[in-house]
Amino acid sequence: MERDRRLFLYLNERQRAAVNAGQGGMMGHVKSAVERAGWPVVMLPEAAREAAAMVDGYHMVLNADVRGPFCLSLRKCYLDPFWRIEDTNDRWAWAVGRKTFDPATVPLSWARSFRDRWRNTIFGRVEIRRDGHIFVPLQGKLLRRRSFQSMSPIEMLQATLATDPTRRVVATLHPGEDYAAADIEALAFLTNDRFTLSTEPSIDLLAGCDLVVTQNSSMALKGMFAGKPAVLFGQADFHHMAGSVPRDGLAAAFARAGRPVDHARYLLWFFKRNAITAWADDVEDQILTRLRDHNWPL
Repeated sequence: MERDRRLFLYLNERQRAAVNAGQGGMMGHVKSAVERAGWPVVMLPEAAREAAAMVDGYHMVLNADVRGPFCLSLRKCYLDPFWRIEDTNDRWAWAVGRKTFDPATVPLSWARSFRDRWRNTIFGRVEIRRDGHIFVPLQGKLLRRRSFQSMSPIEMLQATLATDPTRRVVATLHPGEDYAAADIEALAFLTNDRFTLSTEPSIDLLAGCDLVVTQNSSMALKGMFAGKPAVLFGQADFHHMAGSVPRDGLAAAFARAGRPVDHARYLLWFFKRNAITAWADDVEDQILTRLRDHNWPL
């Protein structure tokens, strides 16, 4: 039996009003593209997405877990205006993470121009330098190893201090996380005089570090615009040019991060060739192509 060819788009009240006013950004582009292809679009409150798997038709949520096999997630790809449409909201399971990056397919001059433009946007007037420290942007749940992680964040810190026995390790807490008392106590009892929990702005620590170590924080990806190598302890969609503990093992991941590399071609490939650019003239065509990639009959 053929499904009802309608798109149900789940947004909060403010987002629905913005789309209706023609100011919905990427969400408005999705609505316009799908309507142009001949499908009606129904905007519903976010709370209604819980029943999406039971409703005939096709569904899209915004940065939320998908509901059923005919639901896709629309999520920003780290930097505005880049977006992805995926069949999961888990970044580490996105399609780009399974692709093979071939630098020979990316023109170097275009790539360096793209990198330099975004480096100026991300870092502004902050000087790019090497102050001799390892920067560790922490995420949440410091004592728990989650499914996409090779070890817990606390174990990651311990492993980093042991694997790199000379450099300072400077960590920051994520401003959007609510940390349990046990998490903070674990950091306080991390007995190593080279470890510091800092309240300095993350962008300053990133600009001055030798290396980024994290589970899969976007700070590692942003650091590539400044030529900062990275070691990832968690699965990530941007693992290709980083040392990856899940992929390589601990020692090999740090060894890989110690080799010089030009990230420019990779960054252009990752953002321009594997994401949808919201301000592009052909954004609606990009959206429809991606939906067809997911076998939607548009």
